[in-house]
Amino acid sequence: MTMRDRFLKINGRIESICESTGRDRGSIRLIAVSKTHPASAIREAYATGQREFGENYADELEAKALELGDLRDIKLIFIGPLQSNKIQKIIRHASEIQTIASEKHARYADRYAAEFNKSGFPVWIEVNAGDESTKHGTNLTDAASLAAFIQTSCPRLTLQGLMCIPPATIQDSWLSEHPGMLPDLYKNLKQASLTIGAGKLSLGMSGDMELAIRAGTDVIRVGRALFSSSK
Repeated sequence: MTMRDRFLKINGRIESICESTGRDRGSIRLIAVSKTHPASAIREAYATGQREFGENYADELEAKALELGDLRDIKLIFIGPLQSNKIQKIIRHASEIQTIASEKHARYADRYAAEFNKSGFPVWIEVNAGDESTKHGTNLTDAASLAAFIQTSCPRLTLQGLMCIPPATIQDSWLSEHPGMLPDLYKNLKQASLTIGAGKLSLGMSGDMELAIRAGTDVIRVGRALFSSSK
């Protein structure tokens, strides 16, 4: 299956889910998670019409930004764990950060947004939705206070909402086991996101895409299903 075939398949699936749930396909952003894949694979995906790509590592993001500098409308979005000494590099090259989880990192992001004249730089608060020790992010309870800090103390940042990676045990198979229902976690995340920044939600990957769309996500992040054969 070619890159174009895979992108057509994923977009077709998103359109089908939207049709069955009454959602507008244009209301959902697809971020192609390109971490660990070469810039050549991004170029191939770009040729299919994809413009937004997710990266997890600051150095890799920088290298790709420089190599892909001729693609003027491409957007590289940081979706990995933040390190204080890497935020300057990320702000320089990324279009947005979806993994702010502390006041410290929000302050750094605000500082470097000023340095690079990127006022209104989009950020999201990362929530560790399942309180898993192996994952990064704040807990849902603390997200509101972090949001208040960003909005009052980080004038160069524009808070979009919540980004989360739910437990891997929650998959689209939930729907066949619980017809017409959504996991309480997804309903809680959607409800909480409405009070954060612009009220948006970044939730849903290859395995839980339908659940996330049904729950009301604004952003889907897909890697494996798009890049599995492009290494």
